[in-house]
Amino acid sequence: MENAFLTELLEKLLDLKEKMTSGIDSDITNVSLLNMKQYLNLRKHDYSRLQDDLTKVGLSSFGRSQAHIEASINVAIDMLAHVLHKKSSVQKALLSYEESHAIMDKNSEIFSTSNDKTKIMITVPSDYADDEFWFSNLAHEGVHLFRINTAHDSIEIWNDMARAINLERQSGGKDLRIYVDLAGPKIRTSLIKRKKSSDKVKTIKVNYGDKVLIRTSDYLHTDKKSKKYAATVGCTLANLGYLVTIGDKVFLDDGKIEMVIEEMHGDDIVCSVLTHKKGGSSIKDEKGINFPDSNIDIQAISDHDKEILPFICEYADIIGISFTQTPEDIHDLIEQLDILGKKGKIAIVAKIETKKGVENLPRILEALIEYGNSGVMIARGDLAIEIGFENLAYMQEEILDLCTAAHMPVILATQVLENKMKTNIPSRAEISDVAFAHKAECIMLNKGEYALETIKILNTILTQMDLIFRKNKLLYNPSFQWK
Repeated sequence: MENAFLTELLEKLLDLKEKMTSGIDSDITNVSLLNMKQYLNLRKHDYSRLQDDLTKVGLSSFGRSQAHIEASINVAIDMLAHVLHKKSSVQKALLSYEESHAIMDKNSEIFSTSNDKTKIMITVPSDYADDEFWFSNLAHEGVHLFRINTAHDSIEIWNDMARAINLERQSGGKDLRIYVDLAGPKIRTSLIKRKKSSDKVKTIKVNYGDKVLIRTSDYLHTDKKSKKYAATVGCTLANLGYLVTIGDKVFLDDGKIEMVIEEMHGDDIVCSVLTHKKGGSSIKDEKGINFPDSNIDIQAISDHDKEILPFICEYADIIGISFTQTPEDIHDLIEQLDILGKKGKIAIVAKIETKKGVENLPRILEALIEYGNSGVMIARGDLAIEIGFENLAYMQEEILDLCTAAHMPVILATQVLENKMKTNIPSRAEISDVAFAHKAECIMLNKGEYALETIKILNTILTQMDLIFRKNKLLYNPSFQWK
């Protein structure tokens, strides 16, 4: 290899090192925060060509160096300088390869102290008590965390679930964790009520091109205004008409129905159905509504969440913040935990499932790093609707890599082995999805009749993937997510 080429490589690495550390506050002492900021600086530029050149001469391309980026670059600089008989003057990195992995391993213990590289979490169904061995069988097969979803059931039922988990923890001798999801400000449909009746309409059928009136009233009756439209649907979000604009997309029921806003009348909006489906699409009660094009500025911790926190803090090991959009959402929960005397004792997981959450992820991670006992969930259901399904694969990679740079453990959630859970027959695509999910520190399964069989196949895949790789090589093209 010609010295000129190696000299050019060395110069490019020194330039990379300078740009990577530029503008970072010298007073930062937290190595995870420092490493994340260096990684973000690096991703402002295109170094993919340099990575290829480094590979040609047998040096690291930094494709797996997110957790210790400065130390890896220093090694490459030192080796090139040695070959060229030059003195290396780079300052020692504050974080070594070994130290970064020790931090990551320690942080991942919020999910379990088990030696398994990827932990498994499963949602507790309302009818769990129908099988007296439900918890023990799943714990035996390898479940590390049980998720209680406060969007459903009641305080009494959640207490019973937690009691059963604790009994299994005591009798089984395993380090099981209780993860509690706050419901958050989920925006949902509310179908009209029939006149002279308290019964709600169960479904409303709509077809392509139909006009749908969405109102913010909690108690809807048909009136002259609503009769003009194919359907009238309530929305739990107040002041809706002042938060959206004409042309914004609206999705119902996890994206099953797509609409576009055509008119606005004060709090009310009129949408046109864009979904083509033979026989029409059914709008159901209490299903999620997404406004991916709109700036819906609402707090993640709802009043209901604050009311139930004293109860769930009695048993929760981890609390998940649904629809985390800003670092203030993190601080809001920390403040509530402090009031209850639980600050630092209960781990916090920020669920990233909106455009705004993605945009503010570096600041959210900074707040989590400061708290110290924390993690991130990639909630792919709402996230896919918010950013576009075609962008999900790219975005989940970006989020995983940024969290690795911040030494933040990640839960990958939504539709993992969903067919297997519900029918006991997995699709080929979801098997491949698990191979990707292996990159996360934890995988979440939802509810399903075949949970036990699903855990078995999941563990088989994870064991096989452990033999092949832990993290994929990353090409450092410019990232436009976090400028």
